[in-house]
Amino acid sequence: MPDGDPPAGGPPAGAPPAGGNGDKPWSSDWIKPDGTLNTESYKRLPEDVRWVGESLSKYKTVDDYVRGTANLITAVGKKGIIPLPSNAPPEVVAERKALLDGINGVPKEAKDYGLTRPAEVPEHAWDPGYVEKVATWAQKHSVGPAAMKELLNGVVATQVKGQLAAAETARTTFLADQDKAFDEQIRLDAIPREKADALAERAAVGLGFDMSKPEQAGLLKYATVKLAMLRHALAVGEDSYVAGELEKGEGGDAMALAQDAINNKANPLNEPLMNAQHPQHKMAKEKVDQWFRRAAAKMEKAAR
Repeated sequence: MPDGDPPAGGPPAGAPPAGGNGDKPWSSDWIKPDGTLNTESYKRLPEDVRWVGESLSKYKTVDDYVRGTANLITAVGKKGIIPLPSNAPPEVVAERKALLDGINGVPKEAKDYGLTRPAEVPEHAWDPGYVEKVATWAQKHSVGPAAMKELLNGVVATQVKGQLAAAETARTTFLADQDKAFDEQIRLDAIPREKADALAERAAVGLGFDMSKPEQAGLLKYATVKLAMLRHALAVGEDSYVAGELEKGEGGDAMALAQDAINNKANPLNEPLMNAQHPQHKMAKEKVDQWFRRAAAKMEKAAR
């Protein structure tokens, strides 16, 4: 065998050592003899561009690489901007964001989007805190002001209006069902509707409901609550609510109201007033004390 000839079956002369390339450039063993690409060589790329090795690893042959490069050039020419790889360096991501912010006119701060409540969205349905979070997200992802306002005034406003309309429809249906249930029950009891409404409200007032407060007056819209008030009125006697009617008028005699509550067992305030363990005792006592104070003030005024 002549000097310098490799042993039979060994690597060809000048081939890089198996598993490495010594001090040669990373590309010295990048292309294998069969035309496939050695993806291990990307691990030896210069440090500042080593991150691109992960993207290059998808190309298995030289032909794949060339076609990929051609597609990339075409895409850049058509679109101008292509997505960054997920492992792009932070400084590259920052540069891209600055570019997108400039193109889209993104404000420096989320508050500068100037997002305000659309006229068709009621104030109670507008959540400034939530809108602020959305604006912060938009600023982070380089969403332009025009796109944000279109989203808010178009998609979001339409969605909110639809939800409010659906809620109002559901509420109307619910109240109608409650009214129907109450009406059906008093029909069985042979009580005229006008009388039933009046007795239920008087009983509620007598038990401490403040009908000037919507949240308390609204309880009488529930059939079960209204029927309970009606049952209470019928149980203690309809005449006991005359005092309640007097109280609602400006000419009511406060002393007479107080004495009736104390002495008339049919008065709805009598039982809770006289029974310290009654759950309505405090309310009844305060009501009677109020009448006594009113009566005293009236007498003092008359004595002057």
